[in-house]
Parts: sequence; structure tokens; C-alpha cells
Amino acid sequence: MDEVVVDPAITIKAIGHQWYRTYEYSDYNSSDEQSLTFDSYTIPEDDLELGQSRLLEVDNRVVVPAKTHLRIIVTPADVPHSWAVPSSGVKCDAVPGRLNQISTSVQREGVYYGQCSEICGTNHAFMPIVVEAVPRKDYGSRVSNQLIPQTGEA
Repeated sequence: MDEVVVDPAITIKAIGHQWYRTYEYSDYNSSDEQSLTFDSYTIPEDDLELGQSRLLEVDNRVVVPAKTHLRIIVTPADVPHSWAVPSSGVKCDAVPGRLNQISTSVQREGVYYGQCSEICGTNHAFMPIVVEAVPRKDYGSRVSNQLIPQTGEA
């Protein structure tokens, strides 16, 4: 059963793939009115920087403003997945053919780690989630600097 989400400040769509995620910031449009979209892959062990954790770090983090009402829409592109960030108390299953949603608010600035919590295939362990909560005043510039608008054209 979907959670009723009333008046979120920001909506982010998380699409699970075997074995990465696509994120869409549909409320944050670029100058050509395309929503901002990016893929997020686990960083291979050989490419980790000092201090980064194996199987937890990704190449593109989800950036959210702290203390802001968020709606996360979750769906898969292929098989069942899950979008779970335990330290935020968030877990939402991604079921083929459905859009599920969950409401959350990250109360403190910082980095939060999560993972797929549904066995989705051989590389299930390589689907970490990294959410970075930043001050509201910094959110716009952080998203602008991190994300590249994609038009969906090949």
C-alpha cells in the first residue's frame, strides 16, 4: 500500500536497474524544461579513494536539502528492487509495473548509506544508495553542479 504524501517540497524518482539506479529530480527543471536525471553506480574497489567504503560508495550521490519534506517515488526498470536507507527509517519496495512512494525528511546534514533490500540478481550487492543531506541554502547550487540534464536522446 502506498503512503499518502501530502505537499512535498521536492520529489525524486528512483528507478532500479540490474545493477544501478537512475534518479530523476522532476521538480528541478533545466533551462530547456527537461527534468534533471542521472545514473548512480557503485564505485569499483580499485577506484575508491582513501576513506571511501567498499560496496557503499557511488559515483553520483542523491543530494537533498536537510529538514525538508521529500517524496521518493520508487519503481524498477526490470525486476523487483528496493530503495532502503535504514538510518533514515526509509524502505520502499520497487515492484515491476508499479510506482510506489514514500515520504521522508532528513533532519541532519550528512551522508546516509543504504542498499537494495530485495534479492534482484547476481550483482544485488552492488546497488548501494548514498544520500547527502546539505543545508537548504546550498541545495540549489549543489544540484546544479552535480546533475546534467538528459534529454533521453541517444
